[in-house]
Amino acid sequence: MPTPDFILALRDKVGTDLLWLTGVTAVVRNDRGEVLLGRRADNGQWALVSGILEPGEQPAVGLAREIEEETGVVARIEALTSVWTLPEQGYPNGDRAQYLDLCFLARHLSGEARVNDDESLEVGWFAVDALPEPLMDRARVRLERALAFDGTTWFDTDEPTSAAGTTGDPYAAVPGPGDPARRPLATLPAGAGEVVLRRAVRTDVPAIVNLLADDEIGAGREDGHDLTGYLAAFDAIDADRGHVLVVLESGDTVVGTMQLTFLPGLSRGGAWRSQVEAVRVAASQRGHGLGEAMLRWGIEESRRRGCAVVQLTTDKRRTDAQRFYVERLGFARSHEGLKLALGDPGSPGGE
Repeated sequence: MPTPDFILALRDKVGTDLLWLTGVTAVVRNDRGEVLLGRRADNGQWALVSGILEPGEQPAVGLAREIEEETGVVARIEALTSVWTLPEQGYPNGDRAQYLDLCFLARHLSGEARVNDDESLEVGWFAVDALPEPLMDRARVRLERALAFDGTTWFDTDEPTSAAGTTGDPYAAVPGPGDPARRPLATLPAGAGEVVLRRAVRTDVPAIVNLLADDEIGAGREDGHDLTGYLAAFDAIDADRGHVLVVLESGDTVVGTMQLTFLPGLSRGGAWRSQVEAVRVAASQRGHGLGEAMLRWGIEESRRRGCAVVQLTTDKRRTDAQRFYVERLGFARSHEGLKLALGDPGSPGGE
């Protein structure tokens, strides 16, 4: 679907400046309890039906319009399940926008689900315990809220974050009891079970160090006996919203980790980029696609934060990892990475 005319008219006046827009999202269910999803043409990921309201348009009317336009399904809008302000979104052409998202439960009335415009590559109904991958993490959050709806609309109380990540904390996005820092950012399938992806907390540091040491390269450079340096590094990472350190948790056990760093730069027209570091999955959990799912979350988070590029380096000895990044995730061998270790002059750099 092309950019709405009213947004083009606004862009003629404000250029790439921040626009405040109202978005609507639908969790549409049929009589079998399945949910309606479409695989987006812009990023290849599965998502809920959503759209932007036209000026003066009633939210329920606009959402019903979007559902039919995108999927051919006629639906009845039944309840407002969540209201939240999304983080600022940056686009490759420099445009900036921020959305108030209204998420609704809806019921299928008629029509066969099909690709009905150019926004989707596929459209279909899915059981809630058999959702397709890759599924956008924001869709998971909306689904969790909608499926837990008990008549009380969920309101986000966290401050929104900018594309640069300089204000607020977007990583306590899912409501629930207990420590907000431990609330899930995503739930990923792992064999017959599931693991939770969440922001790391200080008590996770020993487990993270063990993951970093659990291979032939890391074993020679990580020392879990003295955590002083690791804890100081964690405190610096945790205090800077330009970084996010996440873990995968199965039950009460940390089974994976990854760090993202968001970097401003003058090249590419002043574009932001994200740097991926220290991707690890415990040996007991390998083979379930968790590394790929965690990285896809990181790529989507980078896109959501307005980054134009996701970059990483990996030790040349990690040939399987290099093949995985290229063949499974689409990374290109476009640059030669160089490192210089400063602790021992003349020694080669590590990962």
